[in-house]
Amino acid sequence: MADQEIETLKPAVPSPGDVIAIETEKGMRHVQVTHHCSPYPDIVRAVHPVFRSGAAEDIAKGKTAFTAMVELSGALQDKAARTKLIGRASVPSECREFPTFRLPIRNRDGEVVYWWAWDGEELRILPDAADEELPIREVVPIDALRMRLAELG
Repeated sequence: MADQEIETLKPAVPSPGDVIAIETEKGMRHVQVTHHCSPYPDIVRAVHPVFRSGAAEDIAKGKTAFTAMVELSGALQDKAARTKLIGRASVPSECREFPTFRLPIRNRDGEVVYWWAWDGEELRILPDAADEELPIREVVPIDALRMRLAELG
């Protein structure tokens, strides 16, 4: 797909299924929007680099590296953010259920005293969630996301 075509695909609000290319120091990396849970930012899955084609459907077949909350609308509208909407693809079946996030509750000294789990609707206490591989409920800035994506190889 030519750059001119990609530019015309920029949505005002990303939708589930949208595949977005993000330029990193190690080349293009991709995320796919899996959920939108207003008023929170977009839920995305980072896709392990795929070196086949740059088509959205091929990228979406890649394995999920991690899940995060990211505000993509502004990044897609800002050319300096170096992001492009590639297209839309089916969200893999294993990523369709809303992900559970963990949220640390800290004492005055900053130590985690317990964890909450959040499923998009409810909070519940998680005993010993420090060891779980659940994503942390935080809004990841686009530059921090870019660095995490670069680490994927």
